[in-house]
Amino acid sequence: MGNKAVISREHILKTAYNLFRNDASATLSIRSVANACGVSVGSIYNYFPTKADLVAETIGMFWRESLHREMFIAASNEDFVAFCERLLEDLRKTLSAFRSEWIEKLTSLDTESLKEVRKREEAAFRHIRKGLAIAISNDRSIDAAALEAIGGTDKLATLVWGSMVASLEHGDDSCETLLALMRKALY
Repeated sequence: MGNKAVISREHILKTAYNLFRNDASATLSIRSVANACGVSVGSIYNYFPTKADLVAETIGMFWRESLHREMFIAASNEDFVAFCERLLEDLRKTLSAFRSEWIEKLTSLDTESLKEVRKREEAAFRHIRKGLAIAISNDRSIDAAALEAIGGTDKLATLVWGSMVASLEHGDDSCETLLALMRKALY
């Protein structure tokens, strides 16, 4: 009896990520991942019970790798609005990469895979909103009364995130307008 190939979930995921990202055919199959990893199809299913799980985790890996952890940490001397400006620019680059490398591939996914992808994206976006709230809380220059008057930290973080998303979706500068207004209102 031959030796069994030793494989990890992370190795499978990285292999799937590279295949999906670089394959012009816009499909990702369990068989192609298994072949690339040098293991049986069943080995892949041990870690990813469905193709939808594998595809969703692959897209989730894009968001995790693109949205670096430090992107969500305001520098000690960085005010909230400056943090938002930096975050918005990073998100523009990330979204541009997503559109050019991934969006066409998502159109070929089945409904279940798309649902799983949306869950992974929403987890990444919750992380961003949490980072915004932390940056607000850490900015001691913000006028507490002004922050309270607009609904507090969570409402401001939600407003800023929603404006960033809308601005990025529409390719306009509405978020820059909001950031300029916040600079006047909060400090």
